[in-house]
Amino acid sequence: MWDFGVTTVSVFLVVVLVVLWLTTRRPHGLPPGPALLPFVGNALSMGTDPRVLFKNLRQKYGDIFSLYVFHKPLIVLNGYNVIKEAIVKNADVFSDRPHSFITDFIAKGKGVIGTSGDVWHEQRRFTLNTLREFGAGRTIMEDKIHEEIAHFVLALEEQRGQGFNIQRLVQNAVSNVICSTVFGKRFEYTDPLFVKFLKALDDNFKRSTASGLLNVFPLVRYLPGDPFQFKKAMDNVEIVDNQLIEPFIKNHLKDHDEENRDDFIHVYLKEMRHRQQKQETTTLDLENLARTISDLFVAGTETTATTIRWTLVYFLNYPDIQERCFQEILENVGQSRRPSMKDKTNLPYVEATILEVLRYADIAPTAVPHAVAQDVQFRGYTFPKGVTVMLNLDSVLQDKDVWGDPQNFRPDHFLDGTGKIQKRDEFIPFSLGRRVCLGESMARMELFLFLTTMIQKFKFVPVNGEKPPMDGIMGFTHLPCEFQVKAIPRN
Repeated sequence: MWDFGVTTVSVFLVVVLVVLWLTTRRPHGLPPGPALLPFVGNALSMGTDPRVLFKNLRQKYGDIFSLYVFHKPLIVLNGYNVIKEAIVKNADVFSDRPHSFITDFIAKGKGVIGTSGDVWHEQRRFTLNTLREFGAGRTIMEDKIHEEIAHFVLALEEQRGQGFNIQRLVQNAVSNVICSTVFGKRFEYTDPLFVKFLKALDDNFKRSTASGLLNVFPLVRYLPGDPFQFKKAMDNVEIVDNQLIEPFIKNHLKDHDEENRDDFIHVYLKEMRHRQQKQETTTLDLENLARTISDLFVAGTETTATTIRWTLVYFLNYPDIQERCFQEILENVGQSRRPSMKDKTNLPYVEATILEVLRYADIAPTAVPHAVAQDVQFRGYTFPKGVTVMLNLDSVLQDKDVWGDPQNFRPDHFLDGTGKIQKRDEFIPFSLGRRVCLGESMARMELFLFLTTMIQKFKFVPVNGEKPPMDGIMGFTHLPCEFQVKAIPRN
């Protein structure tokens, strides 16, 4: 028998009570929020869809509230004015990314999306400028997208009007646009390396939920059996890095042409060497090139492919909207030539439909988390240095005061009384400020060209009259449920 003295027991109880007290209270100045459970905070109440929880907490605590994921605080910003004030008007403070085990382990401080400071600034500036150059004037981007659309249309025609799951085909096409832009090469959809790469990418997107616990408790990766799929995720990262990205970089280094500005790697290498020759301090190097390429696949594939799939979901549920889009294309473009970006101003209803899909589908309802670079006072609350800040974009895209009837899918939300596109400041599916989605310009071009061509050439109808559900599945992004579709040629 253990013989505990009164003093020992008393000390033990005091320690327990102190620990419980510390783990169930918010520091002074932190925004309000729900009561905390010992050790787990609010983790057990998070649920699979944060939009539901955040909506309820906003009604109770206002536009700024806090949660605890185990021992880590999380501050949530709601409403357009609050979000804009934080990440636009106070961008110097709110533009950092929170440190996380997964990002730090994989990227090692490199790249564009998950980093902060000088590395992020220079890599992002260069990447955005290069993508803008590809998309403007020289039409490099448009040509690459059109090339891929031609293969995509052929693949649709091969279905011969039979019902099929379009998910993989859309993913193939969108990913190939990135491959063509970055590597200067597209893949056949059956290419073994391409298939392997897409599977690795898709697996890691699906495992994104498990990364949350790994970020809080990194040691769980050592548990036997790999229950949180950490080793599998790292294997997938190695497939993408070692079998795709690094070989292409090496080939470009070997065959580098200073005059070739038709793919991202050649442009990056030219600028990297130029700055090195001038002995400028720069973060443009081969490691950052590899990480930036990886970021481009993350930023440029999932959102675009998912938006196209959501568009088809809504077309199958609202065939009148699909038909109205087709009639507008027929009247302004016809069927004898392919649509181009020059047609955009003449297709306001098509453009409004795309914008409404991005709003209604709410694909990235909380965007990528932000962090503050230093302790800051914001709207009467204390944001401690490094705290994770979540932007609830859903609170803006579904705001009744802005949209009137946000629960209804209506392209007219984006049309004025004369039928022209009406720009809305509150339309922020790609977020706001310095951290706005890296792939936004590319995504907008892809969506317009892919969808106008799809509508021009095919009528999409349900299989056996079964319309797909309009409710989705929340993961790394808000995904539509699996569904079957028929693509009936228009001519």
